[in-house]
Amino acid sequence: MKPRTPRKKQKGIAERKTENAPKRERPYKAVALGLLLWLFTTWLFFGSGIVRHTDQAMGQRATSTIVASVDFECENLKETAFKQAKAAGAVPPVFTIDPSMEKRALKVVRELFLRLHKLTTVPEEQYQPTKNSIDDLLLGSSVGAQELIDLFPSNQIASAGASLSTNLAKVMSAGILSDEYRRTLFKGYPDRKLTITDGTASRTVPQQSTYSTSRAIRTVAAPLPTAQQRDLVTRLLGNIVADNMTYDEPATEALRQKAIGKVSPVMQQHLAGSTIIRAGEPITQQTRLLLQRHEQKRKENQEVFEQVMEILGNSILLLAGLIAAAVFLRVVAPEIVRRPDHLLLLVLLSLTTLGLARLLTYLSVYHSLVSPGFLIYLVPHALAILLAAILLGGSAALCLGLWTSFATAVLFDQSFTVFVLGILIAITATSTARHVHRRASLFKAGLWVCAVKVLFVLIAAILNRPVIPELVGQLGSAFLSGMLSTILALLLIPLFEKLFKITTDITLLELSDMGNPLLQKMAIQAPGTYHHSLMVATLSQNAAEAIGANPLLVRVCAYYHDIGKLAKPEFFTENIQHMENPHDELSPHMSSLVIVSHVKEGLSLARRNKLPQPILDAIEQHHGNGLIAYFYHKAKTQQQKEAANGRGTETINDSDFRYGGAPAVSPEMAILSLADASEAASRSIEKPTPQKIANMINDIFATKIRDGQLDHANLTMAQINTVKKSFIFSLSNMLHGRIPYPKDHENNANQPAAKASNPSPKD
Repeated sequence: MKPRTPRKKQKGIAERKTENAPKRERPYKAVALGLLLWLFTTWLFFGSGIVRHTDQAMGQRATSTIVASVDFECENLKETAFKQAKAAGAVPPVFTIDPSMEKRALKVVRELFLRLHKLTTVPEEQYQPTKNSIDDLLLGSSVGAQELIDLFPSNQIASAGASLSTNLAKVMSAGILSDEYRRTLFKGYPDRKLTITDGTASRTVPQQSTYSTSRAIRTVAAPLPTAQQRDLVTRLLGNIVADNMTYDEPATEALRQKAIGKVSPVMQQHLAGSTIIRAGEPITQQTRLLLQRHEQKRKENQEVFEQVMEILGNSILLLAGLIAAAVFLRVVAPEIVRRPDHLLLLVLLSLTTLGLARLLTYLSVYHSLVSPGFLIYLVPHALAILLAAILLGGSAALCLGLWTSFATAVLFDQSFTVFVLGILIAITATSTARHVHRRASLFKAGLWVCAVKVLFVLIAAILNRPVIPELVGQLGSAFLSGMLSTILALLLIPLFEKLFKITTDITLLELSDMGNPLLQKMAIQAPGTYHHSLMVATLSQNAAEAIGANPLLVRVCAYYHDIGKLAKPEFFTENIQHMENPHDELSPHMSSLVIVSHVKEGLSLARRNKLPQPILDAIEQHHGNGLIAYFYHKAKTQQQKEAANGRGTETINDSDFRYGGAPAVSPEMAILSLADASEAASRSIEKPTPQKIANMINDIFATKIRDGQLDHANLTMAQINTVKKSFIFSLSNMLHGRIPYPKDHENNANQPAAKASNPSPKD
C-alpha cells in the first residue's frame, strides 16, 4: 500500500493577501503619455510663435488702455472705405437697350405710311376698307385716319414716312431713358455718364446724349414742314415711342466691385508709445485691426531669445496644469492611471478639443474667417468631455475638462473667461452624460451644455454690453458649438468603443433586450438556466445599486453569464426537472469536467456572437477558480469507502474539482459571483424562511472569502455586508411562502352549494 500523499495546507486569508499583494508599479507608460501630450500641445499652440489676440466683442468697452510697443503701419478703414465709395460712385451705371422696341416702332410707322400711300392708288370700292385698316392700326391713339389724309398730301407721304423712320431709328438707337431713372440715378449729377449695351457692344456716353420720351418724340417730328404735321405726329408717336433702356444692376455692381478692388488701402503710421485704445472706449473693427497689426509687428521685431523665453514660460504653465489634472485623476480614478489604453484615449480626446481650438484661432488671427468675439464660444469644449463621460466615466471626464479648460485658457492669453467657461461646460457635460443609457439621452446632455453656454453669453453681455449683432452672433456660436459637439460625440462613440474595446452603457442597454437571439435560444433550450439568469440579474442589480456599483453592467452580465450551458443543458440541475440525472452514470471527475466546461463553452459562444469584454469577464469570473464542492465531496466519499474496502489508493486533489477561471477583479463581477451561488443554493432550501436564507447567505459569503474569490474585487467589508443584506432581502421576497388552499371537495363538504361554486381568493 502506497503512502498517502500529504494534503496541501489551505492558506489563510491574511497569508493570501500578503502573497497576492500587488507590487508597487512604476507608472512609466502614464508618465510617457503625459510628456508626449505636453510636448505636442506646446508645439501645437506655440510652434509658430505666440500670437496674442483679443476675444473682446464689438461694442464692448476696453478694460484697460493699450499702448503700442513698436512702430507699425495699419490700414485706416474709414479712409479706405471713403476712397472705395468714391471709386464705386465714379462707375457709370449700366443700361441695356431693348432692340425689339425699336423694331416694333419702326414697323408701325412704316406700315402706317405704306397704307396711306396705298390709299391714294386703290380703286374706289377698296378705299373705305383701306381707310378702316389705317384706323385699326391707330387704335388707342388720339389720331384718326382722316387727319393723316388731310395733313399729308399724296406727294408728301413717301418723304414724310422715310424721314420719320430715319429719325425714329436714330433716336431709339441712341437710347430713351425714363424720367424716373433720371430722378433717382442722376439727380444732382447732370454730367454723369452711363454705359449703354445692347448685348453685343457697349459704349459709355454722357447722360445728355440720351433722350427722354418727350424729347425723343419731338426730335422725330422736328423735320416735318408744317406745325400741324408736327403736332399730329407728336400725338401719334405718344403710343409708339417709349423708353427702351433698362438699368442693369448686377452688371453695374460688378463694375463697382472691380473698381473697389483697384483701390489701394490707405495706410497710416503708428509710432511706439501711441495709444491704440483707451480704457472705456468701445471696441471697433478698426481697433481689432490695430491690435492685430501691432501684434504681428511685435512678433516680427521680437528677438529669438525673447520668443524662446515666452514659449518656455507658457509651456511650463501648461505642464503645471497637466500635472494638476493628472494628480486629480489619480485621486478620483486611479484605475485609469493603471490602464495605458484608457490614458491614450484621454490624450486623443484632449488633443481633439485643443486641436480644434488652435484651428479656430488660426482662422481668426491669420485669415479673419472667425470673428474674435465669437471665438471662445465656438471652441467645442463639450466634445471630449461627453465622449470621456460615456466611455470612461464621470471622474475621468471631469479631469479631462480641467486640463482642456486650463490649456485653452493659456492659448487665449491666460484668459480667465475661457477657463471659467470650460469648467462650467465640463461640470455640466459630466453630470448630464455619465449615466447616459440611450443615444437620445445624449441630445438632452447636449441641450444642457447649450443652455449653460447661452447663459454664460448673456451674463458676459450684461458686463461687457456688446452691440446687438455681436450678441446674436455669440449666442448662435454658443448653441452651434454645443450641438455640433453632441452630434460628433454620437458619431464617434462606436468608433472609440471598437478601437479601445470599451463597452458603454448604451451598448449594454442594447444587449439587455430580452429579444436577443442568444437569450431566446437559452429560453427554449435551457429554460431553467434562463430563469436562473433572470433571478441572478435581479439579485445583482439590487445589490449593485446598494453599494454604488454599476447596476446595468452587472444585470446584463447576469443575463449572459451561463450561456455556456447551452452546449449541454441537460447536465445542469435547473434544466433536469423530471428527467433522470445524467450524473448518476458518471464519475465525480467526469461530472466535474462537464460542469467546468460551461465556462469555456460560454467564452467561445460569446466570442462567436461578438459580445463585449465585460460579458467575457463575467463568464470567466462568475465561478472564478472556486471549488465544485458537491462532486469534490462525492469523490472524497467514494474514495473513503474504497479505502475502507482496501481498494482506494488514489488521493483526491481539490485542484481537479476547481473551475479554470479567474477570481473577480471588480465589484460588479464579485456581486455576480455571489448572486450566482446564492440563487442556486436558495433553491435547495425546504420551506424557506428569512432565517434559513440568512444562514445560507452567511455560509456562502464565508466560503467565498475563505477561498480567496473576493481578494481582488476591491470591496470593503462594509460593502460586502451591504450586498449580503440586499441578497437576504431580495431572496426572502422571491421565496416567500403561500398559505395552503383548501381542496374543492373540502369546500363542498363544509360550505353550502351556492357558496362552494365561488372561487377562493388568492394572493
